[in-house]
Amino acid sequence: MQVSQVAYDRFVLELPAADSEWRPLADPEIVAETAAWLWDFGPTPLIGVVGSDGPAPAWLGSWQSRQVNWAPDGTTSGRAVVLATRTDLERFLIQGAPHEHTTLLWPRVHEAKTFEALAAGGAQWLRSVDAHARIDRHGEVFEVNQVQPS
Repeated sequence: MQVSQVAYDRFVLELPAADSEWRPLADPEIVAETAAWLWDFGPTPLIGVVGSDGPAPAWLGSWQSRQVNWAPDGTTSGRAVVLATRTDLERFLIQGAPHEHTTLLWPRVHEAKTFEALAAGGAQWLRSVDAHARIDRHGEVFEVNQVQPS
């Protein structure tokens, strides 16, 4: 796992590359290290928003998710879950791998305010978070962007 600060407000967490037999988010040790870094990055709990084009992914059935009016890039529908503990974050990362359309949010004040902003749609949610992370390259790269208060 490698963390790079690519700008004063942007970090990239790169996991080892997957191969035909191994995926980083299927490795408990990698998931634990990743979750620890993400958990310690900002305020907790975190909110995970999973995007889809149609019904929610089946793996979200084991979570208490809520429909929101904002969806990650490339999707039309979003469902959000509260990740109240680091163990929740680990389970979320494993169950949803590879996370092609997942965004993690670090609420600025309280998760309820972030849910209100997500329900409003558009870019309202950006004013309610300290940071957000997009997961790319089939779960191998987490790009974390800190948001400056407006």
